[in-house]
Amino acid sequence: MRPAVLALLLVLSSAAGEPALAGGGNVGARLYTERCSGCHGDDGKGDGPAAAALSPPPRNFHDAVFWHDRTVNDLKAVVRKGKPGTMMPPFAGVLTEAEIDAVATYLTRFDPARETKTK
Repeated sequence: MRPAVLALLLVLSSAAGEPALAGGGNVGARLYTERCSGCHGDDGKGDGPAAAALSPPPRNFHDAVFWHDRTVNDLKAVVRKGKPGTMMPPFAGVLTEAEIDAVATYLTRFDPARETKTK
């Protein structure tokens, strides 16, 4: 098995046993930690434990160019369908639509221009 595939499987399998909505709190933050941070890193910089084994590398959500004209609906689509040509898997059927919405909304916290967009 390719190292990148193995790394991704390890990250995803470590979260697979966790109930998606257990315990309350910020659902988007919890799901990001469980399902996304292994590749994208705790702070969304694309530097999670599996990142070094992935080609292309995971998205750095602090990249201002990434956020240019990007909407929450664009983020939802990638979470739902995955991203062809990368190791980003689809989460449709794994996460509910409400959970996909929560993760996509949580991702916007990494947008470096977030402060100016909300004013």
